[in-house]
Amino acid sequence: MQKLFSKISVQKALLFISLFLVGIILFELKYFVSGIMGAVTLYILTRRFYLNLTEKKKWNSNLTITLILFMIVISFAVPLWILIEILIPKINELINDHDAIIENYNTVRKFLENNEFLKRFDLQFSDQRILQLVNKVISYIPSTLNWVGQTFGNIFVALFILYFMLRQSREMEERLKELLPLSRGSKKYLIRHTAALIRSNAYGVPILGFSQGVIAMVGYYIFGVENAIFWGLLTGAASIVPVLGTMLIYMPVCIYQIATGDVQGGLLLALYCLVLVGGIDNVLRFTLLKKMADIHPLITVFGVVLGLQLFGAMGLVFGPVLLSLPGILYRVFEMERSLKDLQEHGGQDAENHIS
Repeated sequence: MQKLFSKISVQKALLFISLFLVGIILFELKYFVSGIMGAVTLYILTRRFYLNLTEKKKWNSNLTITLILFMIVISFAVPLWILIEILIPKINELINDHDAIIENYNTVRKFLENNEFLKRFDLQFSDQRILQLVNKVISYIPSTLNWVGQTFGNIFVALFILYFMLRQSREMEERLKELLPLSRGSKKYLIRHTAALIRSNAYGVPILGFSQGVIAMVGYYIFGVENAIFWGLLTGAASIVPVLGTMLIYMPVCIYQIATGDVQGGLLLALYCLVLVGGIDNVLRFTLLKKMADIHPLITVFGVVLGLQLFGAMGLVFGPVLLSLPGILYRVFEMERSLKDLQEHGGQDAENHIS
């Protein structure tokens, strides 16, 4: 009976029950999952700053948390203002002007129909098709506005949770470490690498989007694209789209430039975007972001696809983390097995060797 209800068995049972209950709670609070994930991400990004001010410089904790929350609100306010005040109204203006759409489309259509290479594929171009495409884009506007509203709600939830996470940071971390049924070295490895993955993706998404958007904006301005700022912002926003990314924006812009008679400018712009806009992605991934966490590009691509389906916007951060977890957990398994082998052979300092 004692063997049946050994201490280890009870601990495992309680851990399983706890995880099961957490799963039920998260399922019932699924509308707040993005906010919870956002709070975890923000905590990882601001933890060191908070502890440095409160523990080393002896700042008041409430004052420090208020400062951090204010900085976060400002950092969110700028892109949301750009989205609400610039991008959405401009997109509405463009798609509601059907005559201008048809006129621009006819220009591109004539160019494509006269292209000797494309004639081999017998492609059909009609005004009806482009209007169907426009109407399809319009149908996404309500969901986009709904997404903006959800984003505001998730930000509020994230900031609310973040306040308590920072307020009780040390106690929370110690309790988390106690709950993990792993050796000290394995706990340290799991927490450190998971935090590094979250940090890398949280910094990587805005850094890549901003860099590609600015470089594209400069190119559009140099080669005479109308509304260069607007198209640059759209290009930066498209950087989150898996696989195609910024090509979804700059390729149609280049084709339109060529179709309107600026063949040299359009070709040079295409070369500029392929080399610089596309190249900055690789440069940043293999330099700055690789120092934070060494994530394979394929994990990032497929992780974003998976994450967006599961978690919405927060999937940009947690999708690659989710795909990377099997490798991290396998490494933890290897560490635990090595520790067990050392202990079986009488190694008194086995855990110190692993950690």
